[in-house]
Amino acid sequence: MSYASRASMAYKSTAVQTSGEKLVVMLYDGWLSALNIAKNAIDQEDHVTAHKQLMKAQNIVNELNNTLDMKYEISTNLRQLYEFFGRQLLQANVEKNAQIIEEQIPIVKGLRDAWEQAMKQLGGPMA
Repeated sequence: MSYASRASMAYKSTAVQTSGEKLVVMLYDGWLSALNIAKNAIDQEDHVTAHKQLMKAQNIVNELNNTLDMKYEISTNLRQLYEFFGRQLLQANVEKNAQIIEEQIPIVKGLRDAWEQAMKQLGGPMA
């Protein structure tokens, strides 16, 4: 078996074993990464990269929003927050406005860290 085949099998195995909770944290990490890259791209007037990264961030927000379990009260609050972030990302993309992105980063980081902490406290896969 080739190295590429073994690597592919290992990746698939790891992907299947990754919990939903860990995937949420990974989505937040991707969101933060896209925001930081987009902000830097705007600062450097690289509008193509900024657009691609802001679209990536919007897709992540949409995914987080679409996977909410609405039987919990917190899901209603998160849905409103995700919809707000989606509108902000659209505005930041249209205007190439780094300030909007800068304001979003600490909030997203706080949500990500809170999710990770909750998983640790519950003894989940991140513990």
